[in-house]
Amino acid sequence: MSGAESAGPTPLVPEAPGAIQPQVGKNGEAWAWTQLTAHGTVIRFATTEAPAGSCPTVNYTDAQGNRAPHPMIFVSGRGGTTPAQFPTTVCRLPVPEGARDAVLQHTTTNAATIHPANLQLPLPRWSASGRPRSVAVIGDTGCDTESTNLSDNQNCSKDWHFQGISTNAAALSRPDLVVHVGDYVYRFHPELANDRSTGCNLRGQDDDFGCLVKDFLRPAEALLGQAPVLFARGNHELCSAGVGRGAEWFRYLATDLQSNDECFTSFTSSLADAHTEPVQIDAGSLHFILFDSSLATDIGVNQTQAREYARFFDHVNALARNNPKDDYFLISHKPLWLVKAASSTLVESTNRTLQSAVGQTSGKALADNVRLVLSGHEHLYQMLDFTNSTRPAQVTVGSSGTKLDTPPVDALVQGKTVDGQQVNQSISHDSHGYALLRDVGGRWHLTYHDSAGTQQGKDCVLSTGTTTQFACT
Repeated sequence: MSGAESAGPTPLVPEAPGAIQPQVGKNGEAWAWTQLTAHGTVIRFATTEAPAGSCPTVNYTDAQGNRAPHPMIFVSGRGGTTPAQFPTTVCRLPVPEGARDAVLQHTTTNAATIHPANLQLPLPRWSASGRPRSVAVIGDTGCDTESTNLSDNQNCSKDWHFQGISTNAAALSRPDLVVHVGDYVYRFHPELANDRSTGCNLRGQDDDFGCLVKDFLRPAEALLGQAPVLFARGNHELCSAGVGRGAEWFRYLATDLQSNDECFTSFTSSLADAHTEPVQIDAGSLHFILFDSSLATDIGVNQTQAREYARFFDHVNALARNNPKDDYFLISHKPLWLVKAASSTLVESTNRTLQSAVGQTSGKALADNVRLVLSGHEHLYQMLDFTNSTRPAQVTVGSSGTKLDTPPVDALVQGKTVDGQQVNQSISHDSHGYALLRDVGGRWHLTYHDSAGTQQGKDCVLSTGTTTQFACT
């Protein structure tokens, strides 16, 4: 794709009104987004409209210039343990490489309100031989109401900045791709949130679609309308007793959707492994590997898990070696190498189970072209790289919405040993925001931006040689 073509979406001749208001006979609310999956680019659609079971049509222009309507494919109907848990029809539409100008046809859905309001679905703006010019990374985006003690909970009306992050990242950074590193819903007690609204306002609704809308889909609307998104699974998306947030993950966000409230946990069976083992997702010549670390223990080393994760990391390395000249970014919700605390003599790092697993791979390391690990889980921003090392730099972005943790003093981290290697740089922030990776002349620039979209601190440029380090200025 030429530079002019990749500068932004092609202007459209309107095929539908810019905002769809409730009409007579219309009902419910629908959400559409574009997702990168292991099977390519897919438009997804979830609607609460009645009658249920129907899927809309999307118009797009293919690589040959032909514009035509394409009916979406039915995935699942209403589910869950109560009628209100998953009151949706879910549909999907695979989109071929080179397609552009996708527009949802409002006349083919009975939803009264449709998101995005302009009905335009962003498609990849890079070619098969190119790659995104910019990637926004967000994580741990929900508002934390985990405690029954109100004073311990986040003030969702004043201190939850995810919608501002979404709006400003879309308007100011204009990423070509968005990566969410996991943990979407934090409203364990939605009845205690001071911004509660119908569908996510009662005890027991935290696993319902209404809380996924409240904590993620609605505040994320600007970013979902700006660029395709790649979703990773966090520990908040684990399987639970009954039908919980893990089943919600597999119904709406996983790379392979399920239709009957299924949920899969790593290592429990060969079937589970098939749904949780690492998968490669391509953005042209930039390759992501989704690594499901949601179950990894946070304290100490679980050697049983480490042996199984080592098998997964061997699979990661095999995937990366298929394209040895291309960059691979590993997405693991739980960081491999993050420093939580530091003193003048010691550092506390995580995740030690995953560190042990990497050490048990056949090569005792990740492949050289695995250049970055993108993670969340710990509620801060941190970039950590290593001295004269082929180990990928660790970028942790768990700071896009929920209550923040206190980061370590970076000066006490630098020069310390983490998992057998010396830390070159540690750059941490305890402000809500997002990371931005920009391809400038074939080199990745990493910056951190606050909720207003303002860059915080240094611009770090990733090396292109045999070692993986950032040069930060």
